[in-house]
Amino acid sequence: MKSIKQYIFPIAAACCLTFASCDKLQDGYDYNQSFYDTKVNMSVYDFMKSKPELFSSMLSAIDYVDKDANFKDVKQMYSSTGNTFLLLTNTALNNLEDANSFFVLNPIIVTDPTSPDFGKPMRGTDWSQYSTQAVADLLRYHVMKGRHEYANLNSTPHWVNTFAISATNDSAKIHIYLQGTRDGFLFLNNWIGQVSGWVELKPRTPNLLANNGVIHVMNRWLRQPTKQIIESNK
Repeated sequence: MKSIKQYIFPIAAACCLTFASCDKLQDGYDYNQSFYDTKVNMSVYDFMKSKPELFSSMLSAIDYVDKDANFKDVKQMYSSTGNTFLLLTNTALNNLEDANSFFVLNPIIVTDPTSPDFGKPMRGTDWSQYSTQAVADLLRYHVMKGRHEYANLNSTPHWVNTFAISATNDSAKIHIYLQGTRDGFLFLNNWIGQVSGWVELKPRTPNLLANNGVIHVMNRWLRQPTKQIIESNK
């Protein structure tokens, strides 16, 4: 027959462990709330320069446009304050292995008469193959006027003017909203009637807060809507 001590010892040990655990929980009773810091502590342009592995193509596009005296406003745009910058990665722009990159979806016509491909469409390989106007319009379209971040967005879609909007291009707007689920994805140009393969486009890295504006990093460039699309998605 077991002695009383044999029963008491395991019970006492279990009680000690229980109280020790409770005491440990009590130490952490005051919960210290924490937040994920998305500040980058530099300007939008400096942020791009700090990550050439992501933005070398976009930086080249900016430099290409800036060489034209008629488009000096484009580079200056990245020093503006209080706006939202959709920064396009190399995947979005010059990756020839990505079927949706800008260079792939915007082929150039070979103009060299000595080339065996003369007159044929070819994938772009350098920004100089495109008109300065076209590249400037692409860059301007990916900067939204005003701050559009998690702090002031909701699940109601709305259209935002970009720096590409003008008297001759009044549909240079971006459709934006937060997904109304626990995931809360930020969707851009996810309008009703969007073509297959371009729906539910969202940033690779959203809501970075630079010194002069909001950054959303994109692995896909955005197509501009038509007036009809804007009218049918109000």
